[in-house]
Amino acid sequence: MPPTTPPTGIRAIPGPLLVLWAVLLPLAGAAAALQAQGSERRAVAAAEALQTERQGGTALRDTGIAGANRISDAEEHALKRQGLPLLEAVVGAGGLLLLWSASLRIQVRRRTRELAEAKDVLSSTIEAMPDPLIELSADGQILAVHSPRRDLLTRPAEDQVNRHVREVLPERAATVVLEALAEAAQQGYASGQEIEVPVPGGTAWFELSVTRRTLPSQGQDRFLLLSRDITGRRRDALRIQRLNRLYTALCRSNQAIARQEESTALLQEICQIAVSSAEMTMAWAGLIDPLSQHVQAVAWAGAGTEYLQGLSITTDGDDPLGRGPVGTALREQHPVWCQDFQNDPSSAPWHERARLYGWGSVAALPLHREGVVIGGIALYCAEANAFDAQSQELLIEMVRDIELALDRLSALATQRRLEQDVAASEAKYRELTESIHDVIWTLDPETFRYLYVSRSVQRLRGYTPEEVIAQPFAASLLPEGARRMEEQIRAELEEFKQGLRSSEIVTVDEVEQPCRDGSRVWTEVVTNLIRNPSTGRIELRGVTRDITERKFAHEQIKRLAYSDQLTGLANRVLLRDRFRNALGLARKQGRHLALLNLDLDHFKTINDSLGHSVGDRLLIEVARRLEAQLRPGDTLSRSAGDEFLLLLPDTDAEAALELVRRLIQTVASPYQVSDEPLFLTASIGIAIYPEDGTTIETLMSNADAAMHQVKQESRNSFQFFTPSVQQRSSRRLRLSNALHQALERGEFELLYQPQSELSSNRIIGAEALLRWTSPELGPVSPAEFIPIAEANGLILPIGDWVLRQALRDAASWTRPAGPGQAPPLTVSVNISAVQFRDSDLPSRVLRLLAEERLPPARLELELTESVTLDNPERAVLLMDRLFNEGIQLAIDDFGTGYSSLSYLKRIRAHKLKIDQSFVRGLESDADDRAIVLTIINLARTMGMRTLAEGVETPQQLELLRRAGCDEIQGYWIGRAMTNEAFLQLPL
Repeated sequence: MPPTTPPTGIRAIPGPLLVLWAVLLPLAGAAAALQAQGSERRAVAAAEALQTERQGGTALRDTGIAGANRISDAEEHALKRQGLPLLEAVVGAGGLLLLWSASLRIQVRRRTRELAEAKDVLSSTIEAMPDPLIELSADGQILAVHSPRRDLLTRPAEDQVNRHVREVLPERAATVVLEALAEAAQQGYASGQEIEVPVPGGTAWFELSVTRRTLPSQGQDRFLLLSRDITGRRRDALRIQRLNRLYTALCRSNQAIARQEESTALLQEICQIAVSSAEMTMAWAGLIDPLSQHVQAVAWAGAGTEYLQGLSITTDGDDPLGRGPVGTALREQHPVWCQDFQNDPSSAPWHERARLYGWGSVAALPLHREGVVIGGIALYCAEANAFDAQSQELLIEMVRDIELALDRLSALATQRRLEQDVAASEAKYRELTESIHDVIWTLDPETFRYLYVSRSVQRLRGYTPEEVIAQPFAASLLPEGARRMEEQIRAELEEFKQGLRSSEIVTVDEVEQPCRDGSRVWTEVVTNLIRNPSTGRIELRGVTRDITERKFAHEQIKRLAYSDQLTGLANRVLLRDRFRNALGLARKQGRHLALLNLDLDHFKTINDSLGHSVGDRLLIEVARRLEAQLRPGDTLSRSAGDEFLLLLPDTDAEAALELVRRLIQTVASPYQVSDEPLFLTASIGIAIYPEDGTTIETLMSNADAAMHQVKQESRNSFQFFTPSVQQRSSRRLRLSNALHQALERGEFELLYQPQSELSSNRIIGAEALLRWTSPELGPVSPAEFIPIAEANGLILPIGDWVLRQALRDAASWTRPAGPGQAPPLTVSVNISAVQFRDSDLPSRVLRLLAEERLPPARLELELTESVTLDNPERAVLLMDRLFNEGIQLAIDDFGTGYSSLSYLKRIRAHKLKIDQSFVRGLESDADDRAIVLTIINLARTMGMRTLAEGVETPQQLELLRRAGCDEIQGYWIGRAMTNEAFLQLPL
């Protein structure tokens, strides 16, 4: 604060001037204090200053007038003589102060306006975001909801605020949100989680992104959750599956089109393909009766074909029976897509039947022959809205191919009619042939010279008919195609001359023809031999059609259907096809056949650490190396992920073994697909035909079983299939299936093996041992079912059950009160490497300790050395956290694994457990005694206790006592027993 007493030189100023000094001085102090305020309180302070200024101005005026009235004559004279300059200075200062106050008021108003505008911009930006933005507390309380789209909210925004997410979202979705909050609380952000929630328009899928922020004013964390609507992406995946099925149907339809020579049979096969490959519920094809204009079903397939019995559909638009999808499509000559067949008013006459058979949507597509509607195809699907734009395009393309086939069959019939009429009217024949787009031609099969070529050849190949006629037949084809067709024509000509071939027999072939511009065009050539009635000579009549687009589409579909998209290798479909051929040859010639299952070891680690792009490049390189080791007749297939199948015709066990050794060696060579070289190994299972199976299913299953045997034992090796492999594989499958129900059926039991302290001969605790007795398989060894539980992920729920039950039992272990009472009993629980990979393990352990009300010091977790192998740094951090919480840690089976001293010195453990394999040889093996003594001395040096497992004799106990071992466990103390039996021991 500025001083309130005037300076010494001013004390002699008369009373009225002192009054002015007393008024102006506080105003100056207030102004100085106002200027020192922070930016956040500036606006409020400025407003108060303005009010003070108004009040202060009035007070200054009143005080000045009163002081002036009290001035005496002498004082007035003195004022005129020496006080007037000072008064002028004071008044001048007051004026400046008033100017400064006005300037400050303008700045405050401008700053207030800027803050308001910034707030409006921020609010409008948040409200304009298309995806819901939600602010939550750390425990899941909803603090604010921002979304311009109410259709993406489970309930109105105002009904969600101040509610917990479990009140607003379904249980599963709420759990995912809370897990995302927990992850963001640790890392600062979380992303990639997906939830499904009900919204006003149905069900929607969202992808979550969560970020943590701390409010300085409140000092606590808040979380912003952005939920991106990915419902469309989910629907796109389902649509792609449906399109793949339609691509397969299109491929099979083209095969049927090329094979069938009769329209009704073709339509019947198309209906069957629509049901089996496109997964339509029912399909039927009908033709229009020219007289009645009613549609008569001629082909059908699928479930509910009895629907067609008594079905009446007409093309008459005035008749209600002609206003449905089929009648409309045929009448208006365009496809009709009825996406809600059971509710569409146009299909009202058939609603009852549709509900009976569960049809949700119907596609009706007209069939044209030579540009005229002759009938149609109807496809029925159980789902509503099943025909999206791409599905419609594929179905339209399939119908176009069918129409081309009908045109082709019609062309064949037309050609026969033309052959009968050619003698009567050559001109009419030429006029007709010139009018169609297909190239019609006549060839002398003896000289291979063209006799006639229609004008359409110029549109097809760029050559005029005269140019083509002037050239030999071979010039119109590529060399390989010309040689093949000439041989075929000669053979057919010989059969025709011998009466073994008639004019009704046609030949259909696909050949590539050169064009004038250097390009090539794929054509379908339909030919038949006739005898010209006017000349008596034999002629070859042909029709050539451009099928380039159809051929390209067919090849594309074939690649999609038979090849792996990443590596270009054969997929399982093509492998099965080649297996059938190889199997037929092996049976006929009495030869062997080998099937290999090759799986890359630890490939998932590369994907997880370096990304899928590196993993994909690695798979491509592996495929290239494997192919280089195979013969031309062998087949390499990528069946799934990092698994490859190799089909080796004419290969016995010895030849397979030689190849397998080369494969293992070539896979093990380093790969340079990233910044540093990568190394891989492979496990290979081998099955030989006919010893190990006579079908591809059996051989694949047996090769897979042999490969998994390698995975279990060593990896980077191979295994021939044997009956023992099959037995182990079968038992492993039975155990895996039984384990899924063992926990809920209560088939697990915990036994406890006492642990004793050598110095006091007291029982200090027990180790919890899991036992499983299956109703179907009987008692199962932990050494057998624990690895299976680790492989299928069941070890986590089983481990939680073991830990909870052990803590619950240990809570009942109490020692009798009395002098010299021993410490509380501890319970030891084994933690597998799979459980230890869970970063939430410490939190779960602490939560279970709290729920069972057991002090952390009474729990001992036994960890093997292998828990540090995957991620040593992470393992050390987890163990430090458990240690700091007061939980006892023991390194189990020490000395049997890697026994890395560099990691042992970093691990904060309480105890080393000496494996029973060393204890067993204490009495007879000097090496075992040396190892035990070394472990005991090492533990003592590092401040850890030692416990010897498997102590069964008093001699072993005495040797351990003399060696300085702290604790023992084994049959000498007691076998594993139930909790009730353990409580009967002298604790």
